[in-house]
Amino acid sequence: MTIDLANATPDTFRPYVGQRFLVDSAAGPVALTLDNVKTFDTSMIRDSVVEVGDVTIPPRRAFALTFEGPVAPVLSSAQVVMTHPDLGEMALFVSPFRKDRDCMLYEAVFN
Repeated sequence: MTIDLANATPDTFRPYVGQRFLVDSAAGPVALTLDNVKTFDTSMIRDSVVEVGDVTIPPRRAFALTFEGPVAPVLSSAQVVMTHPDLGEMALFVSPFRKDRDCMLYEAVFN
């Protein structure tokens, strides 16, 4: 299964919290664990229908996925190809935002 990221919502990802996603990086494969799905309930981003060519994208509130990864290697802020056994392959822009003693945290924002 491959998900349609343009139509993805927080509920698309919630069942996969705690599961591993594999990122293909220059340093080799890096496993990230989906730690949290954050919703921005007061966000007014994309509160109306968006039409791109003949594709209609329904409204949605902004949300973010938080991933936990190893301390090294640290992935740079970039679009990465991420694979999950159930969701398939997806390209997400992922940014590191905090290094803890035993992990690096990353975020992918949907708006």
